[in-house]
Amino acid sequence: MEYFLIYSAQIKNRGLDIGFDLYEPGHLLWLAAILIIAGLAASRYKKARPRSRSRVRKAFAVILLLSEILKDTVIALLGADMIEYLPLHLCSFTILIMLLDAFGPWRDFTGQLLAYAMFPGACAALLFCNWTEYPFFNYMNIHSFAFHGWIVIYFFMIYAGGEVRVRYKGLWQTVLAMIIVSIPVYIFNLNFDTNYLFLNEASEGSPLVIVWDIFGTRLGAPGYLAGIVLLVLLIFHALYLIYRILEQIREQRIWRARSVSSGRKNRKRALKGSERRDEYYVKKQG
Repeated sequence: MEYFLIYSAQIKNRGLDIGFDLYEPGHLLWLAAILIIAGLAASRYKKARPRSRSRVRKAFAVILLLSEILKDTVIALLGADMIEYLPLHLCSFTILIMLLDAFGPWRDFTGQLLAYAMFPGACAALLFCNWTEYPFFNYMNIHSFAFHGWIVIYFFMIYAGGEVRVRYKGLWQTVLAMIIVSIPVYIFNLNFDTNYLFLNEASEGSPLVIVWDIFGTRLGAPGYLAGIVLLVLLIFHALYLIYRILEQIREQRIWRARSVSSGRKNRKRALKGSERRDEYYVKKQG
């Protein structure tokens, strides 16, 4: 309990080494739990009626918003410098996107953003945690895993429910949206010495370190930013191929299910027809 409410600046100022390593048992346990819960939630959501689905989406979006407000309130009361905790990271923007997806009429557009940026971003955050300085039994650590896991579960549900149809056009819409958001965030970083969206410095332990080593060390900040754009385009196109394969698998399953159902109906009709012919011949012979 000693370190449950400790925050980043306090850990650094006191020179504490109380964090965890990526992919140690505790980290893997969190990932496994999120994956299992996401699968179970997606299975139940898929069977739910439209009205129930709508309520679930709205509940998920509101809970994500409330969790962020609670986190900021706790950190502020502890005396943290709130400039470091503004909702300017990709997964923080997901709060707005989920609210629009749950309450607004823009589900086609928000679905593309969730598929290409928000869901993969949450997965990357869970795989390459940038909060490893915290011990496992710490409020910020628990919140970070739960927050990003919540996003993953939400997307699992709506994708399994057939509510997201990923399009190639959506890839470029997402790229454009990210560029529009990144420009003011980058300027904010320069003025307030922050690193939101990891635009000014690579997050330790993430693939962005490779981008910096290849582009940043040779071309500085412009090279690093160009490398990020290239990496994003490569990831988005890879995701598009993955989604297309998943769509084809889904369509084949639906076609097979319909074929089986149609075959059963035809057999029933043939059986009924045969029974009627038999009855006719019996009556005729009688």
